[in-house]
Amino acid sequence: MDQHHFLLVSLPFQSHINPTLRLATKLTRAGARVSFATTVNGLNNLKTRPPLPAVSYDSFSDGNEAQANATFGQPPSFQQIELIGSISLKNLLLSKAKQGQKVDFLIYGMCLPWVAKVARELHLPSAFFFFQSAASFSVVVYQFFKGDGGMVNSDIDPNGLLQIPGLPLLRYDEIPDQFLRPTDALFPVFREHIETLEKDPNPCILINTFDGLEEESIRSIRDRINIFSVGPLVPGETEDSDRETYLRWLDSKPAKSVIYVSFGSIAKLGKKQQEEILEGLIESGHPFLWVIRNHGEDDEAAKSYRASTVAEDDGLIVRWCSQVEVLNHFAIGCFVSHCGWNSISESMVGGVAMVGCPQFADQKMNIKMVEEVWGNGVKAVADGGGEGVVGREEIKRCLKVAMESEEIKRNCERLKAMAMEAVADGGN
Repeated sequence: MDQHHFLLVSLPFQSHINPTLRLATKLTRAGARVSFATTVNGLNNLKTRPPLPAVSYDSFSDGNEAQANATFGQPPSFQQIELIGSISLKNLLLSKAKQGQKVDFLIYGMCLPWVAKVARELHLPSAFFFFQSAASFSVVVYQFFKGDGGMVNSDIDPNGLLQIPGLPLLRYDEIPDQFLRPTDALFPVFREHIETLEKDPNPCILINTFDGLEEESIRSIRDRINIFSVGPLVPGETEDSDRETYLRWLDSKPAKSVIYVSFGSIAKLGKKQQEEILEGLIESGHPFLWVIRNHGEDDEAAKSYRASTVAEDDGLIVRWCSQVEVLNHFAIGCFVSHCGWNSISESMVGGVAMVGCPQFADQKMNIKMVEEVWGNGVKAVADGGGEGVVGREEIKRCLKVAMESEEIKRNCERLKAMAMEAVADGGN
């Protein structure tokens, strides 16, 4: 029997590429032939990472190749990507067919609804890969599917409550703007995603979650459309070998004693917020490992921290680490995070409690699920309860709860067992 050939298409954001490549690995292990495509500049950036075995890499044009310093966080407009990318991707598919590498199935990520149109034009089946939570996709379904009430309102009260099938009561300010406000640049993109799926006679959505975690959300979505839970998608091994410094440091610490801090690849903390987190960490009395990427002038604070404020026994600040490896290290007892979905999934697999400091997108809703539904963490509340700075006392309070709560520890172990069952043979 011939291998099915899947082409997975992703935008060049790290938060898009990582789960897509993890899905690619999962498909190859199931015996499929897999290709991965992103933008030309995105593929060039990927060359710094070791390639995945059994996955071939391709690229499509988004018209942005002239920007030699293009990065993961600076794509052209979505309209330009669709206009140029659809032609380029179609040519790629036709070229692969001529070379005897015909693609049988397309899987496309978020913000790429036009890929489904290319697939239909070439008479190829396709699936939409939604790599956030089923809870987030429940909001998308409620807002954009025909027949559902939707929630667009020009005079939305941020504290108003909304009941969406499969979810706890949500305040409007907990719902991502891209699903809520027509003025958000991503709002029409997600509307187009749903309109495209509604035109497909056999629509298919893959979600980076597992049934045991989001049973109610998944059930409510399946009442409307065909979905498959394919998570948790986390790498089985680290992709980097330059890790001796932080691993040696972690190895020297007692079990469950270290606080791990990381706010992802995009979120940028101001100097004041960095200082408050640092003081809260030091005053907590726990050693900590903090990933601070270079985002500009505000990170000058991080440089001075390295030089003077943080003693080596108190904490270690690094530019990068293998998050999955760190979260599975015996010394880690808590994860202070922006609560992106990839980070939440990786924390669950590691059985690590979370302190959530959400920044944007789906993160407020994610931490609500962590704190109120799954019970594996706590939300840090900004001063005044709004969008301000989370103070050191609040950081200390949350760390104490996350590190000492027996209920949170039990929930972390329960979720870890469920995640392990989902990724085992016969799971998701």
